[in-house]
Amino acid sequence: MDEFRNQSTQMLMIVSQDDLECVVQKAIGKLLEQRENKPETYLTAEETAKRLKVDRSTLWRWNKEGYLVSTKVGSKVRYKLSDVERIQKGEVYER
Repeated sequence: MDEFRNQSTQMLMIVSQDDLECVVQKAIGKLLEQRENKPETYLTAEETAKRLKVDRSTLWRWNKEGYLVSTKVGSKVRYKLSDVERIQKGEVYER
């Protein structure tokens, strides 16, 4: 299987439903395990704005639009590092 990954050709594979479900379940299990083992890190508005190279007013607007939703930690506004990294990678934000 590894030899096919290194080639840039297209390939069609026939897989049983049981095998496909097994692969998907393993992938989901690995993702959940990674997520559980990694505690969430929060950034201040200033740190977030700096990482995303935007103004703090942009963060406020994004929060209102639901693009990058802030979290209150006590009375302070914080942003999840994982959400910021998703935006940096160009992925669509979904809450």
